Formats: sequence, C-alpha cells, structure tokens
Amino acid sequence: GEWQRNDILAGIFEPATIDIDLAILLTKAREHSVALVGPAAEELFDPVPEQDLFEALNETLTLWNSPPDWAGDERNVVLTLSRIWYSAVTGKIAPKDVAADWAMERLPAQYQPVILEARQAYLGQEEDRLASRADQLEEFVHYVKGEITKVVGK
Repeated sequence: GEWQRNDILAGIFEPATIDIDLAILLTKAREHSVALVGPAAEELFDPVPEQDLFEALNETLTLWNSPPDWAGDERNVVLTLSRIWYSAVTGKIAPKDVAADWAMERLPAQYQPVILEARQAYLGQEEDRLASRADQLEEFVHYVKGEITKVVGK
C-alpha cells in the first residue's frame, strides 16, 4: 500500500504474512479483471479452492458481532454482508448494488428496508439514515450472518 512507500524506498520490507483476503481478491481478479498487457488473470492464477474462499468470507464475518462493531459504517457493513452472502452461495464476486438486489430477493420482509436504504444511499439516491435503525440493523446483521454460516459451514 501507499503507506509503505517510504519504507520500501528505504529498503525496509515487512515480513511475509498470511492474508486471508487473498482468496477473495484472486477470485475477483479472475472474474472481473481486464489485462492491459500480457495474459488475463484467469490464465495466470489457478482457481481459488472453494474452501479457501469460504474461510476468507467466514473470517470477515468475525468483524461484526455487536452494534459498536458497525457504528458509523452501517451502510458498508450491510452491503458487504450482502456481497459475502452472494459469494458464499454463488462462488462469485458481485458489485455491492448487484449483491444487494440479489439479497433483497432472499430476505424476509422485515429486513428488506435495511438493505434497500443501504443500496439507495450507496447509489446516491437517498440519504444514509441506517444509524437510526439500530434494532433493525442488528437483527439484519445477525440474520444474514446466520444465512452465510449455513453455507460456509462455520
């Protein structure tokens, strides 16, 4: 990342670490990248094993357990959970609004206003007032995490 530029220029490198997000990033690159030079990402990288993708998705779920975990970032959490759910079921990566549409079709009616507001705010079509839906938001988060867990098995 850009924050490492000065260290790298000075010859200071961080040790190698395991990055669980790599499974998600490689899946996304294989599906959606456009090669400007050289072979396409799907030719350079092997498909990500489903279990590796599931582990990465499950690891992300551990970030949100109670309201303080999503306070101030409600919209992104709602949309990211929609993307994780979409990816868990389909094995693919979708833009936030596409995943929100997909999730809307599968959500019980009581959770639909949460995702609809998040989607509309993301697209700039409505003001983001999700923080005012604290109880509904918490129920949504726990419901969707439960649905994802059914698929990824943890």
